[in-house]
Amino acid sequence: MKHRFFAVGVWSVFVAAGLAWAATGRERHQAIYPAQKIPLAFSHQQHLTDKAVECVTCHDAARKSQKASQNLLPTSTLDGSGKRSHPECENCHDIDSAAEGKPVDPPAACSTCHPGYDQRAQNEVVRASFPTANLIFNHQVHVERKVDCVKCHFSAASGTMDEVGLSTRDQLPKMETCLNSGCHDGHTAPSSCKTCHLTDASGRLQLTFSSGLLEPAQGDPLGLDHGPRYEFAHGTRAKLDRQMCSECHTESSCMTCHDSLQKPLSVHPNDFLTIHPVSARLDALQCDACHRFQSFCAACHERVGIGPDSDPSLKARNLKVHPNYAEWVDVPGPNHHSIAAARDIKQCISCHREESCLVCHATSKRVPNSRGTNPHPDGFGTRCRAMAAANDRACLKCHTDADLVGKGCR
Repeated sequence: MKHRFFAVGVWSVFVAAGLAWAATGRERHQAIYPAQKIPLAFSHQQHLTDKAVECVTCHDAARKSQKASQNLLPTSTLDGSGKRSHPECENCHDIDSAAEGKPVDPPAACSTCHPGYDQRAQNEVVRASFPTANLIFNHQVHVERKVDCVKCHFSAASGTMDEVGLSTRDQLPKMETCLNSGCHDGHTAPSSCKTCHLTDASGRLQLTFSSGLLEPAQGDPLGLDHGPRYEFAHGTRAKLDRQMCSECHTESSCMTCHDSLQKPLSVHPNDFLTIHPVSARLDALQCDACHRFQSFCAACHERVGIGPDSDPSLKARNLKVHPNYAEWVDVPGPNHHSIAAARDIKQCISCHREESCLVCHATSKRVPNSRGTNPHPDGFGTRCRAMAAANDRACLKCHTDADLVGKGCR
């Protein structure tokens, strides 16, 4: 088959065999490509491969089409006498002779393309429905740049249209096709969302259509799949590319959740304040997506009186975070704070700063009035020189240079 250098329209390849409602929600969003109704019998494979018909033979309108709303399918017209004709099809199919009952090749009876139609009974032909794509698209530009039709319209299995019988939304270009084809990469052609997507009065992308709500679905090449529980992961994406979020969302839409007293119940259920310690200990990284331990958690704990630096007048009388002081600090044992810190230091730093440790563990030369309690295990002195030589920044938190030399660590 010859090369085909004409970009067929968004709807150009969708004359298909049988009655079909295309359902490819994961890859072609219904808000962009509304569902179609195609009560036709047609084989692209037969026309392209067996008969070597080129795309432009049937879809010539793609040469001058500048809008996605233009119908680029073969036309069906009525003459003055009410007789319906199909100009593109009649280049090969002798429809008039077939209507008179004469033998023709290739077949040209109405029922060839319209299953169930009875010419003698003159029953109503079930019309096809190809709703307009909610996109900005200029086929003429693509044609002038000699973009091959199958660059955008193809079967995922073969990469061409040669094996396609029933042609539906499955052969519409995905965003991944446009961005990863070497075309819309920001250099060869624009890659901005607004190049192809409709915008509303505010200048942001239009999200609501009669065919559905536009939101990134599975298979989106930008990695923004707004699937179930996306609210728990969107913080990371927002930090990486806030500009991308602003294509659809206003600052106020973020503040509705982030600056309100009541979070969505999918994020924090009712009375979450009471049970949040359990969630924080099970998955602190999930909390990190939105909250910072020192500026949020520690500050809140101090304000309500359960932080170590809280005003004594704020401290609650019926709350206890740690065991008895002697058991937690003074007497080595299974409930000593050193064991808890070794198991999970992140629990400690959710409330305590580094200065809290230095008050007890630094030498008095480094931190006046420190207890000078040695936090190192037995035998640590035999390897302190090697550790200090590798990186002495941690050592100098508690020790002076002279102290390290005196202890043989330098």
